[in-house]
Amino acid sequence: MRKQLVIGLSFLALTGLGGVRDFSVNGYQQNVASTYIHFVRTCQNQTFEPLSRASLELGLPNYKSFQTASVQFITGKKNLDFGNMDFGDPTIEQCKKEGYSLTSCDVGLLPGLKCPYNSTYFDKCCDARYKYDKSACSYPNTVSGDSCGGKFMCYCDRNLYPLTGCSSPQVPEGTGCTEEGVTYYSKCVCPSNYNQKCDGQNQEGVGEGCTQNGVTYYTSCQCKSGYNMTCTELGPVTPSDYCLMNGIKYYNNCKTCENKCSLSSCPQNVSCEYEDCSQKYCANACLSGYAYWCTIPETDCAKLGYVNSVSECGYYSYVKCPYNEAAVFCDKD
Repeated sequence: MRKQLVIGLSFLALTGLGGVRDFSVNGYQQNVASTYIHFVRTCQNQTFEPLSRASLELGLPNYKSFQTASVQFITGKKNLDFGNMDFGDPTIEQCKKEGYSLTSCDVGLLPGLKCPYNSTYFDKCCDARYKYDKSACSYPNTVSGDSCGGKFMCYCDRNLYPLTGCSSPQVPEGTGCTEEGVTYYSKCVCPSNYNQKCDGQNQEGVGEGCTQNGVTYYTSCQCKSGYNMTCTELGPVTPSDYCLMNGIKYYNNCKTCENKCSLSSCPQNVSCEYEDCSQKYCANACLSGYAYWCTIPETDCAKLGYVNSVSECGYYSYVKCPYNEAAVFCDKD
């Protein structure tokens, strides 16, 4: 119907012009491209669009490039008007029929598979992360099991790389996995120079510590405040209370004297020395003229040899201790 209308209109227009040669329909079909275009250019002075021979013969519009125009008869004072003749694009319906019905996506989404008949239409909108070819995703990244629009996601597995940073002084282990400009890491570790535990007696770490697996490490250790004396002259007040660093014991309190005296008073007829730090007396020697009993006699019966009881001597004779008669010496010789 469309073909007949175009030919009929053109034929009427040509017969209404003087000096235009007569021609048959077959002649028109053979020269339709040049004759029709020439006629529009010279007689109607309207915008035109060349039509392909195949389109005219099949009665179809030129799908790739066409315009619609209002058609009027040039006879009868132009009283007949067919209005705008709209030749629709059949590829649109074909795309929609096969599921390609979208032409735009929300911000952040990408078009999926495009319609093979009209690239303006596509099947669905994809997450913007679906933008990689499968071959372009390499270790340590992971390629997604599904795809959208023929593309895949290339991401860092959060089970393997859960961290995006570390708290100082910890540092990430290894180079990590990078996704969309963000690097993810498997775990955080202490730097290699944090290798001292500083858990010795009266020790402490120098500076900030680094805790890993429940253990705090330092770059170096030192003795706690106050433990800075070696006490090489008179020795420490408390020998067991020290800080060992590099094989040297450091104390927090050294003796100011020997503390060698133990007598609260000086015995009679004895020459003594008074020690200021201990506030005790040391017996040095007997006074002049006293040779034996200047020292305090031993009164411990056991130390004097009286280690038995009377019953233990049996038939043997015995000697009683002058300081305790229950303690005797058995004379078995």
